[in-house]
Amino acid sequence: MSSALILLLGLLGLCPVIVTLDGSLLPYLITFLLAAGLILVSVNLPLREAQHLSEVLSRPFVLVAIFPAVLMIIQLLPLPFLAHPVWKSVSPGFRSGITGSISVNIGATAIALVHYLSAAGMVLLTAAVAINRERAESVLIGITAAAAVISFASLLQDLLLQDLFGITILAHREAALDIACLGVPLSAASGLLVFERHETRGAFTVHAKRKFLFASFAALTSFVICTSAIAMTRSGSLIIAAGAGLLTFIAVVAIRRWALGRLGAAAIGITAAVFAATLVTVAASDQDPRFAFVKKDPATIELSQRILNDAPFFGDGAGTFGDLLPIYQSSNADSRNTQAVTSAALLSIEMGKVMLWFAVLAASFAAFQLLHGASHRGRDSFYAAVAGACLVTLMILAFISAYLSGPGVVLLSAAIIGLGLTQSKSRFAS
Repeated sequence: MSSALILLLGLLGLCPVIVTLDGSLLPYLITFLLAAGLILVSVNLPLREAQHLSEVLSRPFVLVAIFPAVLMIIQLLPLPFLAHPVWKSVSPGFRSGITGSISVNIGATAIALVHYLSAAGMVLLTAAVAINRERAESVLIGITAAAAVISFASLLQDLLLQDLFGITILAHREAALDIACLGVPLSAASGLLVFERHETRGAFTVHAKRKFLFASFAALTSFVICTSAIAMTRSGSLIIAAGAGLLTFIAVVAIRRWALGRLGAAAIGITAAVFAATLVTVAASDQDPRFAFVKKDPATIELSQRILNDAPFFGDGAGTFGDLLPIYQSSNADSRNTQAVTSAALLSIEMGKVMLWFAVLAASFAAFQLLHGASHRGRDSFYAAVAGACLVTLMILAFISAYLSGPGVVLLSAAIIGLGLTQSKSRFAS
C-alpha cells in the first residue's frame, strides 16, 4: 500500500499545479493516475481493510453517488421526447449542433461524466489508503499542505505580485480562495492531530518536545496562511463559509472532549441554526438562494437567471453551460464570462433544478453521518469531524462561488470526504 500512498500524495501535490496553470490536459492526467492507484489498491488491499471499506461505504452512500452518474448517462442517450424543443430552432447557434438528446453537447457531458467518475475514484482511493492510522496521518497532512500552498500563492499574488509587478500566478484565483476556506478547518484538524499524538505519547523526551513544537508551528502557519488569504479578499461570504466550517469542527471537538452529550450537542445545533437563519435573512438580496448571496453586476446575474428559467427538468447537460452562453449573450457581451453566477445555479442549469436540492440533502446527510461518527469515536475523531466541517463549508460555497466544479477543488474535496468516511468508524469496533 505504500506505492498507493505515494501515488495519492502525488495527486494531492498536483492540486496547486492545477490551480496555478490553465491547462486542459491535467484533468486527464489525474484520471490516468487515479486508475493506476485504484489498480494498486485492488491488488494489495488486505482482507480486513477491504471488509472495513465495504462497511464505511454503505449502501446509502453508494446509491447517492450513483444517481448523478445515471442522470448524466440519461442526458447522453438519444431521447428526443426529453430534449428541450426550443433548441431545435436555434441549433445553428451551437458549435456541435443538436443530436436529439437532453444534452446540448454530448461531448461536453461525456467529459463531465469522466470527471465525476474521477472524483468518485478519488474518494474510493483515499478511503482505501487511509484506513491505516499512519497512512491517514500522511493523507491529512498532504491535504492540508496542498491547501496551504494554494492559499499562500493567492496571498502572495494579492500582497505583492499583482499590485507591484502586474504578475498573475494563479489561473484560477477564485478556486484557490475556495480551497483556502477548506484549509481553515483542515489546519485546525492538523493542529489537533499534533496535540493528541503528543498527549497520548508515553515518553516526553527532548526530541519529542521539539517534534511537537515544530509540528504545532507548521499547523499554526498553515492556519494563518489560509485565514490571511481569505481576509485579503474582504469578502464577508468567504469569511462566513470558512468560519462555519471551523466552528463546526470546534463544536464536535468540544462535545467529544468535554462529554457534553446529546443535550449539549442539541444546544449547540439549535444555537447554530438560529444564528444561520438570522444571517441568511439579513444577508439575502434575492428570493432565489442561488442568486441571493453574490455581489456581481446585475447583467451577469440576469444572464444566469434567464438560462436557469429556460432549463428543463433534466437540465441542459452536464458541462454545457459554455455552449448555452452564445445563445443568450448579446453581441457586445463580454465573451470571457464563461461561468454561472454560483455553483448552485450552474448545477440547476446543467443537471436540472431538482438536482441541486438533491445534492444539498445528500451533502447534509453525509455531513451528519460524518459528524455523528466523529462524536462516537475516541481518538482519531478529528478525521471525520473535519470532513463533516468541510462539507458544511462546501454547501455554503455552492451559493456564493461559481468555481466548486474546478478540478483542483473537486480533487481536494473528494480526498477529504474519502478520509473522513474511512475514519468515521474504527476498524476494531464491534
